[in-house]
Amino acid sequence: MAAEAKGKSQIRVPNDRPAGQSDSDQGKYLYCVIKESKPQKFKILRQAPLDITRANKKNQENKYLTGQEGKEVYIINKGGLAMAVTDTAKDQYSFIKEHLTRHQKVIEEVMKQGYDVLPVRFGTVAKSAEDVKEKILKPKRKEFLETFPIVEGRVELGIRAFWKDMPSIFQEIVEENQEIQIAKRNAQKNPHQFRIAGVGELIPKAVDSKREREAGELLKSLKELAVKFKERELIRFLEPMRDSMIFSYAFLVSKKNEREFDKRVHVLIKKYNKRIKFIYIGPIPAFNFVELHLKI
Repeated sequence: MAAEAKGKSQIRVPNDRPAGQSDSDQGKYLYCVIKESKPQKFKILRQAPLDITRANKKNQENKYLTGQEGKEVYIINKGGLAMAVTDTAKDQYSFIKEHLTRHQKVIEEVMKQGYDVLPVRFGTVAKSAEDVKEKILKPKRKEFLETFPIVEGRVELGIRAFWKDMPSIFQEIVEENQEIQIAKRNAQKNPHQFRIAGVGELIPKAVDSKREREAGELLKSLKELAVKFKERELIRFLEPMRDSMIFSYAFLVSKKNEREFDKRVHVLIKKYNKRIKFIYIGPIPAFNFVELHLKI
């Protein structure tokens, strides 16, 4: 599952158009900050579905990484730091899945080329290359350098867990909870007693309690290997699965512990295969642990 980070691919652009000087007065869409002192573009290590436009297909034929609007990704350098950008005529981007996916995929590809990355918040645009240098990289250099230790030598791994058979889970809850059993019997004797007994309130509380217990058991071995971990917000398309979700967590893990983390996840998947569905994602940049909010 976990892939080893590959070496940096430094593709120098011909002298007539150096990589940090492409239409410098155009707007710049910002992706991430890296440690790099040389101008460059990024060679595509594998075909990534960043875009399906004709412009992007042409750029993929050239084997250069592309981002928003199919534009080539390159970096703007200042003081040993660099910002990965694409040229843009827009000053804002709507929060839609297509744009967000491109943003994240570019940052992932940069990370895969051996860089530690500080992700920039989606939709951030600078007016020019000069603004990137003088209003971001130069004044925030100290702040960025102090933030890098959070991500250096680390990756984010995400895992979600869902009960597969909710009717069976509800049956378990009834069998485990004497208070619900009594309330249920009383409600069967007197249908009006259902409201008085509060069975409708007891069950959700019991589900939450069961969810918390099982999450604790499942997450224990994973938390031991993490530098940091945090509960993630439920993604919109998973909203219908909210009741069956046991947990959704992001883990910041040292690369040296990545394989062991993988092993422990797959032990859980094998052990609970009939009962629980796991969704395991990564390695990806530390999106849930670092996000640069830049005011330009």
